[in-house]
Formats: sequence, C-alpha cells, structure tokens
Amino acid sequence: MRLQIYIAIWFTLGLATASMAQHNGLSFYKELARKDAHREQTVAFSNVEDEKDFWKDQIQFENDLKVQNVPAYQVYMNEKRMAYSEHAEKCKNDCIHSDLYYRQAGFYFIYSDDTIYSKEAVGTVVQVASPRIF
Repeated sequence: MRLQIYIAIWFTLGLATASMAQHNGLSFYKELARKDAHREQTVAFSNVEDEKDFWKDQIQFENDLKVQNVPAYQVYMNEKRMAYSEHAEKCKNDCIHSDLYYRQAGFYFIYSDDTIYSKEAVGTVVQVASPRIF
C-alpha cells in the first residue's frame, strides 16, 4: 500500500514538472514571436534578394516548428498575429514596408489555430495598413 502511495506521489510530481516545463517552453516561443515580429517590422535590406532569403528562412523556421512542436507553433503564430496587428494599428499609413513584408503580414493576419473565441474575447477589429501607391 505504501509503495502505491509513493508511486502516485512521484507520478503526480512528474506530471506537474512536465506541465511546468511545457508552459515555460511555450512562453519562450511567445517571446521569440514578439522579437521576430519586431525585427521583421524594422529591418532594412540592401537588396531584394537579401529580403527574399530572409523571408524564405523565416517561413522555413515556422514550417519546421509546425512539424516538430505543434503547440509551440500555435503559440508562436498567435503571438505573431497579435504583434503584427498591434504594429498595423500603430502604423496606420505612416509606415513603409515592402511587398514581401505585406505578403507575409497577410499570412499572419489570417492565421488561425481553429480556436473558437467568444465575441467578448476578440474585442475590436484591427485594420490592416496597405502599401501606398504613388
């Protein structure tokens, strides 16, 4: 009987530790998404090829994350969507970004992990800034 109690306690502690490690790992991806979004919104490229390579690498990272760790991918992409929405709200039409940026930003805006949110949780609608045509 005593052995069963010890096993139950160790099992419970193991589950709690695994849960905490997963939560801490997911917060890492949340922070990483914020940093990546900021870098993507502020980086200046010397030529189009460099920018194409940058976005290709970013997309590859996200695809690899999706295959290797779905919960981390969902946290990362949801945070990216929020960061891009906040940036668009601040920018309005004052920011100038490339076509490649807007193409990728569009992907982040429409990303959904199929989580159903209540009307109250969604809040206000964010308007997406579009590139200016001169």
